[in-house]
Amino acid sequence: MNTATVRGVDLFPPSATWVPPNCVFEVDDIQREWTWKDKFDYIHMRQLLGSFSEKGWDNLYQNCYKNLEPGGWIEQTEFDIRVYSDDGSLPKDSVLAGWGDMFISCGERAGRPLTTQETMRAALKQAGFVDIQEQLYKVPMGPWPRDKVLKEVGLLNYHHWMVGLEGYAMWLLTNYGSPGPWTKDEVEVYLAKVRSDLKNTKYHGYGYARRIWARKPKQGESSNLKGKEPAR
Repeated sequence: MNTATVRGVDLFPPSATWVPPNCVFEVDDIQREWTWKDKFDYIHMRQLLGSFSEKGWDNLYQNCYKNLEPGGWIEQTEFDIRVYSDDGSLPKDSVLAGWGDMFISCGERAGRPLTTQETMRAALKQAGFVDIQEQLYKVPMGPWPRDKVLKEVGLLNYHHWMVGLEGYAMWLLTNYGSPGPWTKDEVEVYLAKVRSDLKNTKYHGYGYARRIWARKPKQGESSNLKGKEPAR
């Protein structure tokens, strides 16, 4: 019998109406002091880019390290918000092609970096984790791939973008847009153009997702070990 207890933490209550008996959802702010009595064997985080300042990220990784059992593992998955194309089908001057760099600049002005997938490896090493490994994935945007699995992934990612666009963009652009804060109407017009690009079946765009995992050293083990080179 599986005796593991799984705790899910977010700022807002989950929409799930049923969860397995060994799963507990909690509303909490992980930037505050952690109050769980028992240490964890495994910590998983994903899609937190833009959630914290650089100092906030450092504090989070330190809390993860502190609250893991020796020998326990941490895993994190984050996306690169830039959109790429290998076959030249996505015009360089298209709205979608410029999405990533524009929002990375917005994140810099807001003090909330959106390049977490590029920095989390070094941050985990700085926090003391060892055996650092990573895997980089190409995630298609739309059902354009011929491969059946990638086609389904692309369709799911397409809907993910279509539903989430306003949430991604509105606060950043109305507060930290360039050359100055945008109006709500300006954001909505811009997002209509992004949606138009997403619907264009001739554009074979994709984004990167990076998964990284690392271990807290066991008692008496040095934390200065080098992580393995990332898989490509």
